Amino acid sequence: MTATVIPLRLKRDETSALAGFDAAAADLLAEGRAPTLSSAQLDAILMKLRRQRAEPLTINVTLETRASSDDARIEVINAKLCVEVRKGLVQIDLLIQQAETCARAVRQGSEPI
Repeated sequence: MTATVIPLRLKRDETSALAGFDAAAADLLAEGRAPTLSSAQLDAILMKLRRQRAEPLTINVTLETRASSDDARIEVINAKLCVEVRKGLVQIDLLIQQAETCARAVRQGSEPI
């Protein structure tokens, strides 16, 4: 597992959850890597989802290749963790598929499904 500390934001520092996507989308648009703001926003969402997918994928590989601990309780926990990590990966993959569908629709000039 990774040792990442996630700082909690104070209410007074709170900004829109989409603000980060808007900033990334603006960069993509300014760099000419997206034809429209909607397309850039979806590309920013896809980039973040793909980055986020890498961490549970690494955790899953680590859990699956870990040597046996010779402790049945730990083995059960590791097996349950593998199942839950795979479920999380499936959910992220579904989100990526949906975002890709929306991005294609936006690029083709139609409404996303």
